[in-house]
Amino acid sequence: MAVQKVVKMGNPILREKSLEVKEAILSESFQKFLTNLIDTMRAANGAGIAAPQVGVLKRVFVMEMEANIRYPEKESFPLYVAINPTIEFLSNDLVDSWEGCLSIPNIRGMLKRYNHIKLSAHNIKGEKYEVDLKGFAAIVAQHELDHLNGILLIDRMDNMKTLSFQEEYEKYWM
Repeated sequence: MAVQKVVKMGNPILREKSLEVKEAILSESFQKFLTNLIDTMRAANGAGIAAPQVGVLKRVFVMEMEANIRYPEKESFPLYVAINPTIEFLSNDLVDSWEGCLSIPNIRGMLKRYNHIKLSAHNIKGEKYEVDLKGFAAIVAQHELDHLNGILLIDRMDNMKTLSFQEEYEKYWM
């Protein structure tokens, strides 16, 4: 397992737009990077993590939800590796989303996200795929895609009144 250091808010790389992956996805070095990204997400109990969060400006994110202590009430979804991802909104329905971020540790805030999307990307084998996502999986994909565009969850918040430390979120909002 090769866990990477997670870049924190304030590091300029989190505000840059990531570059499309043009290298060979099946190359040993890129496959190692993907494995390290997955290991880092899992070690930090993240629902997802994007390449810029480990200091790499590539259009890649991974996401997975299975018995996560940071999101105990959320539904599970399998591991998705999203290389050069795009998202299409399949519904205009917006939902309230309490989000946290590995790059903004111990902070939560509420924002609006689309509840139903289509994620299109290349997987870990370089194969193109499309998947319809609803609920928390759709929210996580949008959050991670924002990272690839230099956007943090606080940029999407309409009202900063819900910006909370994790401990206060658990006490008053959960």
